[in-house]
Amino acid sequence: MMSLLLYLGLFAALTAAPLLIASLKLFRINSFSPVPRLTSSWVAAIIVLVISAMGTSSWRAYLGLEWLTWQSLGLAILAAVVMCLVFGTHRYLQGKLGKESPKLIRHYQNLMCLPFSHRCFVLATAVVTEEVLYRGYAIGVGQHLFGSLWLACIVSVGAFTLTHFGWGLAHLLPVFAAALVLTLLFTFTQNLWACIIAHALVDAIGFLVAPAIVARRRPGAAARAG
Repeated sequence: MMSLLLYLGLFAALTAAPLLIASLKLFRINSFSPVPRLTSSWVAAIIVLVISAMGTSSWRAYLGLEWLTWQSLGLAILAAVVMCLVFGTHRYLQGKLGKESPKLIRHYQNLMCLPFSHRCFVLATAVVTEEVLYRGYAIGVGQHLFGSLWLACIVSVGAFTLTHFGWGLAHLLPVFAAALVLTLLFTFTQNLWACIIAHALVDAIGFLVAPAIVARRRPGAAARAG
């Protein structure tokens, strides 16, 4: 019975975000709106945490909720630098080739229309809930359900990448690379906090710094943001 409960938690961890995105599109709700994110992404993360706590006595270790070590912190910062280089190089090449994704540009423009506090909420939601769902549960608990760490990693990377499909096909390549880095970070550290820190550093640039740069380069976007 407990095993079935853990499998249901895995299903929720892998499908919650795609179902949320599909529902928002169906009802034409802004994906950056705080209400659906508060009542869906956070609820999904809380549900899988409760399921893991009910399903196994070792749930904290499985999810990587142990104390953060200096070594794990160092690896988190290194992982963030690598991901920033990947995303930065990708954006630079897209700009040079004149193939910037219209979907990605629209996402950045929409972000710039939000108050700074709202953007911080979007960042916190993405960072915490995605790490709980795709690293903590999908890998931490998934490896015990599948009986294979690498199978859990493959499933996690695939699900995380496809979740960002709405940002445009071109954006999936750096997202896939970021998923690999975060997966390796969790695999080597077995610490969810390290993944949250690395993800937060990257998203802080993507959600707070990069949109401001894009707005300054595109007067139309800046006008809408003002």
